Amino acid sequence: MLSLHPRPKMSPHALLLILVTLTGILPLHAHPLLGKYQKHFANRWVGGSHGNIVYKIYAPQKLGPPASLPVVIYLHGSAKCGTDNTKQTKVAVPASFVRNFPQRPCILIAPQCDHGQAWMTRSGDSVLSLLRDFLREVKVADPKRVYLTGFSLGGYGVWHLIDKQPDLFAAAVPLAGAANIKDVSHLKDVSIWIFHGRRDKSVKVQRARDISNALKQKGILHKYSELPAGHLITSKIFNQPEIHEWLFRQKRK
Repeated sequence: MLSLHPRPKMSPHALLLILVTLTGILPLHAHPLLGKYQKHFANRWVGGSHGNIVYKIYAPQKLGPPASLPVVIYLHGSAKCGTDNTKQTKVAVPASFVRNFPQRPCILIAPQCDHGQAWMTRSGDSVLSLLRDFLREVKVADPKRVYLTGFSLGGYGVWHLIDKQPDLFAAAVPLAGAANIKDVSHLKDVSIWIFHGRRDKSVKVQRARDISNALKQKGILHKYSELPAGHLITSKIFNQPEIHEWLFRQKRK
């Protein structure tokens, strides 16, 4: 005899479990503190793309209350251009921040620009756009402690980005780069530490001396360090605790 009892209705929760089981797809919801960048908080390098750049982010997986983390951006030199989204993380500067992570946790962003591109063009615009979007989405990122550093081509990029939008950055550390800035007056609220090798044949040390003198003429306090070295100075600088200690003390008013 056929049963005439009605089939019990299935709850929405049960339907969802069946959907997940059959498809393996779980609906994604933005984290209230991390927004759409939630996947990057994994205590390892996690990649993404924005505008005409790719990037990797290294951020802590566990956030203790109250969480307020500085943001460090590293701009690579010309030798690391490409689209592999790896080479820019395998160098001295980002590696030094990863090593110091237990003592100085932060959000480390390492963008990569393609061959034939530069931080002074559309790739730089993409970095600024990424940073603005990241600060809007990620509530644990401290907008008053955003630090920018870069080497060689990246050093040029540091000067270009703080010239274009100085209000985004608390501190800037250009390494073996040069500036093309007509008036440095608007950089007065950015803490700057310039590093350059005295024997640098790729970017003449006079370029660093010139921008330092321009800052002095405007009464803008900054630090200037000239090393008895050539162009490759990154490991000499960021393997020292002093630069990390100084950088993490900087904060916009």
